Amino acid sequence: NRKIYPVLVRIGLMPHNFFYFENQIIEFDEGMSVAAALLRKGINDFRQTQVTQQPRGPFCMMGACFDCLLVIDGLTNQQGCMYLAKQGIRVSRHPSYPLLEMI
Repeated sequence: NRKIYPVLVRIGLMPHNFFYFENQIIEFDEGMSVAAALLRKGINDFRQTQVTQQPRGPFCMMGACFDCLLVIDGLTNQQGCMYLAKQGIRVSRHPSYPLLEMI
């Protein structure tokens, strides 16, 4: 006797364009940057500063300020505002590397 399990995910219920951000599904439109998709979802802190550990997020959205650094598919220091969102990529906040105090 084989058990038959109901299908939990029906075709059409998953968003067409999405990527993963720290275990969340983030939808995006064609041509949208990773940073724009995250901001649209209400996520605005992408990394922390090294000295004061303050949260930082996109400021200029044109690649000049580097406050949008993320880890994208395992690669650190990726500018979220300059990286086009792609189906199924994995994105996470950039880790903070606190500066060591000088003795």
